[in-house]
Amino acid sequence: MERKETHALEWEGGFGEALRLLEASEESLFITGKAGTGKSTLLRCFRERTDRKVAVLAPTGIAAVNVGGQTIHSFFGFKPDVTVEQAKRQARRIRDEEERRLFRELDLVVIDEVSMVRADLLDCVDAFLRAVRKAPKTPFGGLRLVLLG
Repeated sequence: MERKETHALEWEGGFGEALRLLEASEESLFITGKAGTGKSTLLRCFRERTDRKVAVLAPTGIAAVNVGGQTIHSFFGFKPDVTVEQAKRQARRIRDEEERRLFRELDLVVIDEVSMVRADLLDCVDAFLRAVRKAPKTPFGGLRLVLLG
C-alpha cells in the first residue's frame, strides 16, 4: 500500500526522529514536550502516513476533539467511576464479533494528554485489553501504546 503524502514540515531534529520511531518501532513510546512543540502535529503526520490500525484517545472531550479521537471512556465503554473489575466485565460482555475484532486487530493505542489520565484509569484500560485480547499475562493485552503529554 502506498504511503500518503504529508504536509511540508520541518523534519530536522527530534520531530523527524519521533516520526520514524512512531512508524518503525514495535515498542511502546512516551513522547513529551511543552505546549506548542508539535506533539499534535506529529500525531497528525503519523496518522496520515501509517497503515496501522490506530485508536487515538484522550481523557477529555476537548482533548479528544483536538486530536480527532475519542475519549478513553467512550472508546472502551467505561462509566465515569469504572474499576478494574468492571473493566474486565465490560470486555467479557462484548458479544458483537465485529466489536471484538476491532479490539483484537488494533495495532496501536495513542493516548494524548496522558498527564491528565489517572493511574487507576490506565489500570482499567490494561485490564480491559488483557481480557478482550485474551492475553491475561501481557500488559495491555500485547498492544503497543504511545503516550503523549
